[in-house]
Amino acid sequence: MKNIKNNKGVTLVALIVYIVIFILIIGIMSTISSFFFRNMNNVINEPKYASEFNKFIMFFAVDVKNNSEATVTTDTIKFTDDLIYKYENNCIYRNDLLIAQNISACKFSLNTPYTVNSVTKNIINVYIKMGKTENNIFEENIDFTLKYW
Repeated sequence: MKNIKNNKGVTLVALIVYIVIFILIIGIMSTISSFFFRNMNNVINEPKYASEFNKFIMFFAVDVKNNSEATVTTDTIKFTDDLIYKYENNCIYRNDLLIAQNISACKFSLNTPYTVNSVTKNIINVYIKMGKTENNIFEENIDFTLKYW
């Protein structure tokens, strides 16, 4: 009599190893996909906030460079040429024209002037915060130098 081994089937140990490997692969894939879709909301909303910020900067930078003095409160800036920037109702207005919206916080401040080579420079600080949740906040704090020449 010959003792013939038949190795054509899947043993119970091999089946358990396959199941454990498949569970690990599914767990890793679900973790990666949850991170992906959670971060996609940030990527989708970021350009919207950046474009609103860029629209504000486009107007504001030109007006700052054309004026040497300004009256600044926390939500209003009035330049010497009667241009007024105002933050209200989550929007920024330039002489009652809406230039940026979806802004959750905005604060203007006039920093103490400093002198370089006997030239006094006045600085306006602008703090802008946009976004609805903590994960997708767009926040900037920028200093602008008024015209000094």
